[in-house]
Amino acid sequence: MSSLMNLTGSLLEDEGRLVVVCNISGNILGLPTAPIQEVLAIPEIRPVHHAPPYVKGVFNLRGRVIVLIDPAVRLELQPQELCSESRILVVQAGSELLGVLVDSLLGIFPFSAEQLTASPESLTRSLKKAVEGFFFLNNKMVGLLKIDELLERNTEVNLETGEI
Repeated sequence: MSSLMNLTGSLLEDEGRLVVVCNISGNILGLPTAPIQEVLAIPEIRPVHHAPPYVKGVFNLRGRVIVLIDPAVRLELQPQELCSESRILVVQAGSELLGVLVDSLLGIFPFSAEQLTASPESLTRSLKKAVEGFFFLNNKMVGLLKIDELLERNTEVNLETGEI
């Protein structure tokens, strides 16, 4: 077996060493692959009345109701518009599944903590809280998101009342 195949196999076995790189409201951001269960094209989204602005709505995933959040709103960026390249990352958040909207996916890449650099001081308060640091990928700066900060537990929606 070639050394490249050995490297690829070892990276795939250690999911914490892979990141999904995506575009969120014009920003290139990465999320660890470990909590991501699957990637979906945009299904029918139903609004949730009285939900916070970052909740885009809910959708049905094989009989389960999943809350869809717009991380751009959580990060104080422009809300994302749904388009043909938009995708939903279905993420395990504790015992719940949540949908995370992204403008587009750029790929899955190997990552090492040694690649991280400090976050610039000019970031918004929300970005400072949610971004662990930055790394370079193909000469582009990518922010590594802290998924727990992005999905803070106040995203639970009471489906009967529509309240968060």
